[in-house]
Amino acid sequence: MNNKPICGKWHGNDVMPVEEESCVFKISVDDNEEVLIGYRRKNEIIIKLNGYLDCVCDTDAIISWCYIDLN
Repeated sequence: MNNKPICGKWHGNDVMPVEEESCVFKISVDDNEEVLIGYRRKNEIIIKLNGYLDCVCDTDAIISWCYIDLN
């Protein structure tokens, strides 16, 4: 299986992704930049880690994001 998630168009934080859609996020928390895969739920970014859902940050920490394309 050679399918790897890729990003289509990157968006800034002026537009938020549809809720519950998987995305790659570039975020900044305490002046540290991170890249993670998760989704937006209301004003939070959620990731699944070890089978548990965890709120990583609020949407105001997003630098940029893109939808994941599995093709």
